[in-house]
Amino acid sequence: MEPYEEEVILAMYDHQIIRYDYLPVEKVASKIKWREIADKYKMKKSFGKVMRHLANKGYVSDQGKSGAVYSLTDLGVFYATGKSKEKGNN
Repeated sequence: MEPYEEEVILAMYDHQIIRYDYLPVEKVASKIKWREIADKYKMKKSFGKVMRHLANKGYVSDQGKSGAVYSLTDLGVFYATGKSKEKGNN
C-alpha cells in the first residue's frame, strides 16, 4: 500500500467515515484534507482516482449508482485500527 493511501484510510477512520456513514466525495476530500495529503506526497492523481483504487482493493465502499459517496469498509476499519495499535506500541 502506498503511504498516501494509508494516510487517506487513517484520516477517514479518524473522522469516523466508516461502514454505513457514507459521505459525498467532495465532503470526504474536505474532511480528510486531501489537498494537504496530495501536496505532501506531490500527488498528480485525483482524489477520485485514489478512492476508486482503494475501493477496488476493498478498503472503501463507493455506494450509489455514480459511486460519488464513500466510507470505509470493515477491511479498511481493521487496517486503520491495526495501524493505530502498531503506532501506539512504538
